[in-house]
Amino acid sequence: MDDSPDAAQRDIGTDLAEITARLGEPDSTHQTSQSRVIWRFVVGVLLVVGSAAFHYLFWTKEIPWPAARHFKLWAIIVIGGLVGPGAGLTLIAFAVKSMKMWVLTYPAGLFVWHRGQVSAYPWDDIVAVQFGGLPPKAAFIVMRLSDDPPELAWYDLERTSGRLFGSNLTLERADGEEVTLPSVLEEFPALGERIQKETFTRLFPMLRAGLRAGATIDVGPVTFSPAGLTVDKKFLPWADIDRIDRAGDEIQVFKKGKKRPWKKVPVVAAKNLHVLMGLAHAMLKLANPPAEPPGAETDRRGDDGS
Repeated sequence: MDDSPDAAQRDIGTDLAEITARLGEPDSTHQTSQSRVIWRFVVGVLLVVGSAAFHYLFWTKEIPWPAARHFKLWAIIVIGGLVGPGAGLTLIAFAVKSMKMWVLTYPAGLFVWHRGQVSAYPWDDIVAVQFGGLPPKAAFIVMRLSDDPPELAWYDLERTSGRLFGSNLTLERADGEEVTLPSVLEEFPALGERIQKETFTRLFPMLRAGLRAGATIDVGPVTFSPAGLTVDKKFLPWADIDRIDRAGDEIQVFKKGKKRPWKKVPVVAAKNLHVLMGLAHAMLKLANPPAEPPGAETDRRGDDGS
């Protein structure tokens, strides 16, 4: 299957038939949910139209200019005149861009069909997964059969269905090609979990082995070493770290004995966030071994670490 951007556009039926003829039936199929696209598009249009009407009424003085001291009225004007149309256009762009996409998962990887173009993403060739619009309360799940290391770690994406502006996962192949999978795909949480598990089982052991061998590992904006981590050229030993959490759009590193974060880094800057947090989990467990004997268990962590 030719997955180059210049390949001639074809219909989904022809391409799906060719893919399944070669590889058999996929493990799962995820296509754009038209209802999710339509209601975001409609909301976006309503926001743009409403903002245009507001501008008309305001500049024709049907809505009088408020006095300088009326800060709340000025805030409403800014929201109605600037934020409203920006949000509306963002929703329209998100809806249009997400149309006509299919994702087929296989044991060896996945195929993405988008607007007549087909791209193959073998699991072994995916070097990075980047999260966009990760819900603040998305739970981080760690499964382990022994104290070190975790067997699997991933973010539960069930809450992405409730995000108006959507969420997404951007996959990067070893050759630099990227594809963004939006949350308007049917069964997006299951697809996201599969992607995270497949990439974690390939990337985590390699990075963990490097740390055990004494290597320094760059994981987005954070650098891990056997002795500790470095953020913005500031070093902190593992033994001095209380915890590493994700709070909204930030990754926060807490030093023992301190209530405020020692360092903060944006989630959007972190590639393979699930692997980064899995590595942090393993290194902190190694530096602070639990008192009880290790056993088979599953951790399900929210943003507060509970």
